[in-house]
Amino acid sequence: MSSIVTFYSYKGGVGRSMSLANIAFELAKRNKKILMVDWDLEAPGLERYFNKFEINREADGLLQLLMEFRNNTTADYKNYLWTIHAGFSHPLHLMHSGREKNPAKYSADLETFKWDDFFKPDGGGKHLEDLRNQWLKDYDLVLIDSRTGLSDSSGVCTIMLPDIIIPMFTANYQSLFGIRDIMNFIQTARQKLSVDRMALTILPVPSRFGTRVEFKESQEWLDRIADILKDCFSDWLPKWIEPRYVLEQVKIPQVDYFSFGEKLAVVEQGTNDPESMGFIYSKLAEFLASEFSDIENFIGHSYYNEQKAVYQKSKEAVASKEISAEKKYKYDVFISYPRSAYPWVRELMLPTLTEYLNDELGYNPQIFFDASETLSGNDWNNSIKNALEGSKVFIFVFTNLESKSDYLNSELLIAETFQKTTKTNILFPVVFVKGQGSFTIPASMHHLQVTDLSPFTKEAITGSTKLNAQFGNIIEGFVRTLAVSIREIDNKDMHSNDNKDIKVEIESLAYAYENLRKQMSASNTRTKLMQDIVEKLKTKAHGAEHLLPDLISSSSPGKRLAAITILQEKPNPDYVDWLAEHVGDIEKPFIGYQASISLFTAARSLNDKAPVSNAIDKALDNVKKFNYIDPNQISVLESAKAELKFRDE
Repeated sequence: MSSIVTFYSYKGGVGRSMSLANIAFELAKRNKKILMVDWDLEAPGLERYFNKFEINREADGLLQLLMEFRNNTTADYKNYLWTIHAGFSHPLHLMHSGREKNPAKYSADLETFKWDDFFKPDGGGKHLEDLRNQWLKDYDLVLIDSRTGLSDSSGVCTIMLPDIIIPMFTANYQSLFGIRDIMNFIQTARQKLSVDRMALTILPVPSRFGTRVEFKESQEWLDRIADILKDCFSDWLPKWIEPRYVLEQVKIPQVDYFSFGEKLAVVEQGTNDPESMGFIYSKLAEFLASEFSDIENFIGHSYYNEQKAVYQKSKEAVASKEISAEKKYKYDVFISYPRSAYPWVRELMLPTLTEYLNDELGYNPQIFFDASETLSGNDWNNSIKNALEGSKVFIFVFTNLESKSDYLNSELLIAETFQKTTKTNILFPVVFVKGQGSFTIPASMHHLQVTDLSPFTKEAITGSTKLNAQFGNIIEGFVRTLAVSIREIDNKDMHSNDNKDIKVEIESLAYAYENLRKQMSASNTRTKLMQDIVEKLKTKAHGAEHLLPDLISSSSPGKRLAAITILQEKPNPDYVDWLAEHVGDIEKPFIGYQASISLFTAARSLNDKAPVSNAIDKALDNVKKFNYIDPNQISVLESAKAELKFRDE
């Protein structure tokens, strides 16, 4: 099976082209048919790594092929390839940029080439899809050297064409967060393509990584990289292997010699020295050649099997324990923070908090600290939601360095709901303001004690013994307060029973819905959170029918939503007309949609069909009489009518 692999970097200067050239050479040495494509049209030069070999340079390149596609739909890409004879059974093929023959004309053509024109209907998109299919048929691996950043050109290389992407980066936050955000964006964008694409396989590769001089610093950076990019490994790496271990194996070292000119390390340095660039390139080539299937060899047989045995043993130990159904807390503390505060939280607050909590609680605390914030498409990250629901107390870090975060707001809304349910102080705001700026915490937290840690930067603490001691004193007091709430939650959990007050739980969820609509703007994330509330209400529906009279007469939209949700699970003929009245603009579209679903379930299950049919007709009239006609409500109601008709046949 063939694959298209894109080498991508958020910033330049990471050795992306050099890595591609070396890996291509190693793949050709393994008898693979290889095509390289220099898609960095603005700053090309991939061919220079092969100047020591015989190259047939007659053909034009990629830009000329793209321009030809506008006039000739049958243009053959093979007429635009250079052939590199490196002494292997299959020569390397290169689709160069097209600059070499006439640089002045190339620059003029590139300036006039517009991707918007190229992608006009029945144009470039079809050409590129055909080109992709031809490449997959003719080669074992196609390696694309992408433009940096996010542009039309890089979007083609990262969204439309590849099966695998190798994001390369150096050890700095701008590069790391840039890679994380763009990988999230790419995965979401691929779902919107007009052709089917599997989710990308992603292998992050740190480059220009220095380890010999600053060993401790390099190890800390590997920890940070694993934190931030861990989601990139989830689709292919076994659960018993930590992403950090993979990063340790594939990090490309900084070797000054190869910073001068274009050289192939696998040729000049060889591939035997484990500390060499050539060794890493060879290892990556071997893994690509196996199509990510030979993970055991890639990781190392001994380590792989040891970790697998440990993982299986831990699974068996968990399975053998009798875990109470009421045992719901996985984390002691959930830390929510804006991205700008990541270095401070990761390097200063988190280790100090862990140390002091360990002393106070008498055990190693479980702290959820996530660095893989999902940004693209406002998709809610299920792992974060599950961690929220499984945490005892919540720390919210606010800073003046970043604008309002929808994700922080989402987490706060959920935590506030838990606080209302548990009737325990579980919210702890922390302020970290840099410079002369100021920051106001959300109004819902004004009544809480705020811990101001603004003066305590890592640099300031390192340079001042006095400031370090002050920081320790403040954290110690802060931790004591946290520990009181953690113990209170533990105590309540220990003495909880199955007969919790269903009314309190339903009212808390109703409050969560109203708070969500009030504090968060419309988005996919908000809709997902509202649907989560509906799913939780459904679990409370059985045994809650006695609450319906109070809920349907309430002025609270959240309580009316609760009534509608109960009727989805327990259809009741006495309330079908009430449901019809709450379809359309009398309620927000989300509640109207849920009421439509309740009528559908009534149509499917109630024996007396006439009242349901009349209610559905009334509901359709209600939807159609308003200016905004919600197609989702119409669709569900039409399905409900069809369900009644089906039952009559």
